[in-house]
Amino acid sequence: MTILTLASLGLGLMAGLVAGIFLAFSDFIMRGLESAGADAGAEAMRGLNRTVYASKFLLMLKALPVLALALAATAFLLERPGMAAWLGFGAVSHIALVMLATLIRNVPMNTRLESLTGETQASAAYWPGYVSRWTGWNHVRTVGAMISCACFLMASAA
Repeated sequence: MTILTLASLGLGLMAGLVAGIFLAFSDFIMRGLESAGADAGAEAMRGLNRTVYASKFLLMLKALPVLALALAATAFLLERPGMAAWLGFGAVSHIALVMLATLIRNVPMNTRLESLTGETQASAAYWPGYVSRWTGWNHVRTVGAMISCACFLMASAA
């Protein structure tokens, strides 16, 4: 087994972990926060959003496309075009469906929710729509991470 193969498997594992975290939010965390009520749910989500900035999850989220593109270039230079293509597809999936959805959709909603700290009525009014929209875009991120995972695992077999 080559270093490229092991690195591709490692990327697949990282993407699978990211997908699993997103899936947990889509499957039960957001529903649990919603059932806690607007005040408690919104405050808990604010806490989660604040802690994610110092998490290993965020490191994986940001590192995946950089590592995948570097590995794709290496595979291409080493004349492993199939592996390079799968790694490239995985990186594009991660950038388009995970990173862009996060930056364009989920983060602005999180920023708005944070801005409502201490404004109980405004926060309670915003919360139901937030949960619905945020979860919908989180589904996109989950699928994107799953696609990336599959591509990286396919790269390890190419």
